[in-house]
Amino acid sequence: MKRAIVVYLDYTNILLQQFACFYTSYKYSHCDENTDLVVFGPKISLDLVPEDCIKVELNPFEGIWKTYPYMNSVNCLGTKEAEFLKGYDYLLRSDIDTFLTPAWNSFFPDHYTVGGGGYTNTTEVVENIKRVAEKFNTKHQGIHNIGSTHYGPSSQVIEVCKLSQEVAYYLLAEEFKDDPGAWPSWYKGVTILYSTEIATNHLIDVVDIKPDQLDFHSTSTDSIHIHPHIHCWHTNDVFSKFAYFNGKYDHLVPNLHCDEVRQYCLNMALLAKKELPRLY
Repeated sequence: MKRAIVVYLDYTNILLQQFACFYTSYKYSHCDENTDLVVFGPKISLDLVPEDCIKVELNPFEGIWKTYPYMNSVNCLGTKEAEFLKGYDYLLRSDIDTFLTPAWNSFFPDHYTVGGGGYTNTTEVVENIKRVAEKFNTKHQGIHNIGSTHYGPSSQVIEVCKLSQEVAYYLLAEEFKDDPGAWPSWYKGVTILYSTEIATNHLIDVVDIKPDQLDFHSTSTDSIHIHPHIHCWHTNDVFSKFAYFNGKYDHLVPNLHCDEVRQYCLNMALLAKKELPRLY
C-alpha cells in the first residue's frame, strides 16, 4: 500500500524548526520505509529540506489567504502541482507542529480518520456552521469537532481539501470580513476547522474521530507504541513547543530509550536541533 504524508512548509523560523522535529520523528520511527514525506513550499524553504523528501515548489497563496496563512496546508492539495498525489493509496494531511511515532507503521484504519478538535464550544458556532453548510447546499451529518489531521484514501483527502478551500474563502471574505469574532465562539482563527468540518460532513459517509490516534497530546505519559501521530497543543507542560522554541530544553540531553510520549517528543526535538542545524 502506497502512502504519503503531506505538509506545507513556509519560510519562517518557527515552521522550519517544527519541520525539523517532525522530520526527525519520521526518520527515527522508520516511517520513511513505508511512507513518502511530501513537502510543499517556496524554494527558499525547500532548499533546506532533506533530499529524501519529495519537494513540491509552491509559493504561499496570495490575496485573501495572506490574512490566514494556515490554509496553505489545505490549499496546496487543490493545485495542479498536487495531482500526482492521486497515485497514492492513502494520504495523511498534517500540520507541522506534530510528531510521528513507530505506531504509524501499522496504522491502517478501516475508515476515513481524523483527529479531534474542540471548537464547537457554543450554540452560536454550531448554528453558524450548519447555516454556512446550507448556503453551500452541502449535507451536514452532525459530526462536529473534527481535528486538523486527516487520513484516508488520497482522492477523498484531496476532495475534502478542495471543498474546504472554497468554504474557507467565503468565511474569510464574508463572515469575518469586518469582524474576526472571538474565541471560544465564532472566530476567524478557527476558519480552517469550520471549513474542513463542512467539507468532511458532505463528502465522507463514514468519519472516525480518533483523538488517541491522530493529534494525540504531546504531554501524555502513554507509550508511543499506541499513538501514531502526536500534536503539540497550547501548553507549558512537557512537551511544550513554546518552551522548546524559547530554549528552555537546550540544557537537556536526548534519551532515545524512553518511549513515553512526552519524553519522546522532547527527545525528537533535541535530536532535531543537533542533526538539522540548517533549519534553525
